[in-house]
Amino acid sequence: MAGIIRTKIDRPKNELIREFKKIPTTIASDCMNRMNCMHAEVKPLIDKIKIVGPAITVQCISGSNIMSHKAIYLSRPGDVIVIDARGDKNTAVWGFVQTLACIQRKVAAVIIDGSIRDVAEVRKHRFPIFCTGISPAGPHKGWPDNINVPIACAGATVHPGDIIIGDDDGVVVVPWGRAEKILREAKSRLKMEKEWLKKIKQGKSSLEAIGLDKMIAKMEIVYE
Repeated sequence: MAGIIRTKIDRPKNELIREFKKIPTTIASDCMNRMNCMHAEVKPLIDKIKIVGPAITVQCISGSNIMSHKAIYLSRPGDVIVIDARGDKNTAVWGFVQTLACIQRKVAAVIIDGSIRDVAEVRKHRFPIFCTGISPAGPHKGWPDNINVPIACAGATVHPGDIIIGDDDGVVVVPWGRAEKILREAKSRLKMEKEWLKKIKQGKSSLEAIGLDKMIAKMEIVYE
């Protein structure tokens, strides 16, 4: 069967992307009912990073990476390439050749439900990659995979143009159609959590600061 490559996608406005750079993954997920997080195995190769950008999606068969090369050249500066590699950890579908191409194209980051190799070079250049594994075994290039179609990546649905947020805690996906509402809620929650921390620093317990003491008081609990 033929692969599908969609060369044009709609992207969120740059202003919206800039605003989400102020929002941690934890807060964004809280404002989506604790959902839209990728699996906990998806972690950054380097620490102290924060990435935000619209998704370029790649859907590939296990061990295949030819279309991840193609996706680089469909990306614009600031895009995030998100690869559904079916969670296969034994065959790397990404390496430093692609990483260097991304650096040249000013791609913001790469997210992979699968493995990469050439880790030392990637870390040396501090290019943001989130993945589930590392393997020296290389990929094959004999299958026509899909680009810019809806995918399931590490337990999260990703549509082309969705906003991807990644930091030291992992990766969350903000559906583009709900992004402005989620951003408003995230800003409000940030203010609320700052108030919680302020109260704790003033000597209150976390139970008091968050209001959990009142919730516990309503529960049927026997103290022994």
